[in-house]
Amino acid sequence: MSDTRHAWLLNLLKVPPAPHIPEGRMVRVFRAAPRHRQYQLLHWALKQVGLTVSLLFGWVALRRFVPHLPFRWAEEVVWLVEAFAWLAFIVQFPIGFLVAWLDYEFRWYILSDRSLRIREGLVSLQEKTMTFANIQQVSIRQNPLQRVLGIANVKVETAGGGGRGSQEADAAHTEGLHEAHFRGVDNPEEIRDVIMTRVRMHRDAGLGEPHPEPALPPSAPSSEATHAAAQELLAEVRALRGTWSARGPAES
Repeated sequence: MSDTRHAWLLNLLKVPPAPHIPEGRMVRVFRAAPRHRQYQLLHWALKQVGLTVSLLFGWVALRRFVPHLPFRWAEEVVWLVEAFAWLAFIVQFPIGFLVAWLDYEFRWYILSDRSLRIREGLVSLQEKTMTFANIQQVSIRQNPLQRVLGIANVKVETAGGGGRGSQEADAAHTEGLHEAHFRGVDNPEEIRDVIMTRVRMHRDAGLGEPHPEPALPPSAPSSEATHAAAQELLAEVRALRGTWSARGPAES
């Protein structure tokens, strides 16, 4: 397991152990797809390219303008800052790679009978719990790169999650208090259907409360009493039929 091979990194980042999975017939656990690792590594690689270009541009600019500084000590300070930037880049390179490599293994999406729970992240750990009774909308989102990799995100919104605030949160790639994301999954339709099924169950049951047993009306007779009354009525009908048959020949 990656969590044992890279235990030093997990201890450094203070990553908690796997969450407790509640017992129950309706509990479902979903994980990010392995292809989400490729997605994260590509994002990491693009970030490293941007940092490298920025550092090279800064180095070229310093070589051109530093010699013209009026103070000798200012030139030394500028080159010291540039050297520190390169050192920070070298140090973060392997750590960032390992974080991107392990990220998908530390995403937990748990659906119980009453709520969903999401835990994700290594450097920035985030955990959310939402009750099915409050969920209003479930949507599937997929960018072009995710379509190529065959993965998608499932977005869950609760009451109060719409409007301008939610749109601004999406634009900033952050989450609001009224939304949660199943990121990098390869079965988004299944997750959406399971969530919506449980949402309908809770709404039909009245926020999860059990239906009361219907009470019988107090005047409703029991089955034994009904059977006895029917037998008595049948006996009276037979007696009247016998009396009518006996009178018939005599009157004729």
